Amino acid sequence: MKRRNFITTALLSIPAFSLANLLSEPKKKKLQNEKPYHLKSNESRFFGKTASAENLHGRCIVSSADTDSQLYISSASKLTNAEIGGPALHIHHQSDEIFFVASGEFLFQINDDVFFGNEGDTVFVPKGVPHTFANPVAGNPGNLVIIHQPINENLEKFYELFCKIGYMNEKILQENISPELLQDIMKNNVYVGPPIDVESAMKNLTINH
Repeated sequence: MKRRNFITTALLSIPAFSLANLLSEPKKKKLQNEKPYHLKSNESRFFGKTASAENLHGRCIVSSADTDSQLYISSASKLTNAEIGGPALHIHHQSDEIFFVASGEFLFQINDDVFFGNEGDTVFVPKGVPHTFANPVAGNPGNLVIIHQPINENLEKFYELFCKIGYMNEKILQENISPELLQDIMKNNVYVGPPIDVESAMKNLTINH
């Protein structure tokens, strides 16, 4: 009885505002950028810094800095679909990836399945699943929107470099990325196969269409 009275007395002695704070939900961590923004079609926004996308191979439209590393969205620039092809088959261990075909047509591969993605289509790839994509036509006017959820800042650094240089071999990567950063990127984003053979895929898919 004495113990119960002590606890009751202790609770009653806490000021009302303190008790409310104890019982309320913990405050959510604030996003790094709390300001809305308008990004123009010729601009990019890596790490929350708006810059021209005029000579880039792609552009970031929502960055890790805007979403506390919870979301990354990229879109096409003038140079994105200039050439046929795409990245090697790969796995992201830390993020799901979503592709939305805003316009045009693109090739996709998930595991061993290669298929067309047409305007309005969405392709969802959970983390850990082998996948890739490819531009099937030189000078493709289409736009492929790519989303990562969440996004590792080191992966965004890789995308920022890609948008400046384009597709990179191992030598170019080593020349432009520190060994520590490259090791972290390759540990969490692993190449597991070759790129899509666009010519072969186009023939097979056209025949079976």
